[in-house]
Amino acid sequence: MNDKEKEIEEYNDRFMKKVLKSALYTFLIFLFTMFGVAFIIDLVFHGGDASLIISFCISTIFTIFYCTMTIIEEIKKIK
Repeated sequence: MNDKEKEIEEYNDRFMKKVLKSALYTFLIFLFTMFGVAFIIDLVFHGGDASLIISFCISTIFTIFYCTMTIIEEIKKIK
C-alpha cells in the first residue's frame, strides 16, 4: 500500500468518525429536547396523551434547526 492509499484510508476513517459522532449528538439532542419539553408540558397541563406528541414535534423542529445551523457553521469554516 503506497502513501496515497494510506492517506485516503486515514481520511475515510476520520470522515466516518465525524459522521458517527454527528449522528450520536443529533440523537442525544433529539432525546434531550423531547423529554425536556414533555416534562415542561406535563407540569403546565398536568399530563395528557398529547404531551408526548407535542414534545416529539417540537424536538423534531429543534433538531432540524440545530443540524441546519451546524451545517451552515461548517460551510463558513471551509470558506
